Amino acid sequence: MRAWAVGVLLMMGPAVASTPDAGVTQTGRTVANVRLLYFHSAACASCRRFEVAGVPAAITARLPGLRVEKVDVFADEALVTRYGVEVTPTLVLVDADGFPLGKPRIELDAADATVARVAKLVEKMTK
Repeated sequence: MRAWAVGVLLMMGPAVASTPDAGVTQTGRTVANVRLLYFHSAACASCRRFEVAGVPAAITARLPGLRVEKVDVFADEALVTRYGVEVTPTLVLVDADGFPLGKPRIELDAADATVARVAKLVEKMTK
């Protein structure tokens, strides 16, 4: 059985194409075709705090077209391995093909900050 640490991860740099003339990111993605994977564990106290603070609900309220998918780290080890999840809770934004676009940092004591980071990442990746 895998042991899980509780903590936060910093956002990794996304891979996007840009137009050299305009300097504007052109991804062709929309909020409707990206997903936010929320890696959690029933034994994770920080995950419970995250949910009690209403972060997943606040994310879907702020970004209505965004699908937030809960992934139990013990039930889906293939996704855990694929996205390099080492701590819970972890958020990973992925495109329609499952390509990781970023891991927004989680602030357990500042739910609004986490929601803002997710919104900013989604906005950046769906221009």
